[in-house]
Amino acid sequence: MKYILGLIIAVVLAVVYYKFNPEVYHFFPECPFHKFLHLDCPGCGSQRAINALLHLNVAKAIDYNLLLVMSIPLLLMQLSVKVYAYFTQQAIVLNFWHKPITPKIIFALVMLFWVARNIPFKPFNYLAA
Repeated sequence: MKYILGLIIAVVLAVVYYKFNPEVYHFFPECPFHKFLHLDCPGCGSQRAINALLHLNVAKAIDYNLLLVMSIPLLLMQLSVKVYAYFTQQAIVLNFWHKPITPKIIFALVMLFWVARNIPFKPFNYLAA
C-alpha cells in the first residue's frame, strides 16, 4: 500500500514539474542556502533539472544540476529492484548499498560537488546552477 501511495505522489509531482517550469512559476520552494548566502548547495537547480528531464532536455538538465542527472541511473536501478521484489515477492539485495563505505563515498561525492560548484573559476563555474 505504501508503494502505491508513493507512486501516486511521484506521478502527481511529475505532472506538476512537467506542466510548470520552476523558472517561470514561483510557487516552488526556494533554496534558503542560495537565497541568503548566494552560493549553490548540492540540490540547487534540481527542480529546473527535473523539469528539463521531463521535457527530454538532458543537456539543459546537466547544466542545472550534474549530480542529480548522474545519480538517476543508480536510483532507477534501485527502484527497478524494489518494484521487481514487490511484484515477485522475492527479496533482492544490491550488496553495494549495504557496505559500510557506501554512505561515506556518497557523502564525500556530495561534499566535493558542493564545494566545486561554488569555485568561481573555469571549469568549476560550469557546475553552478
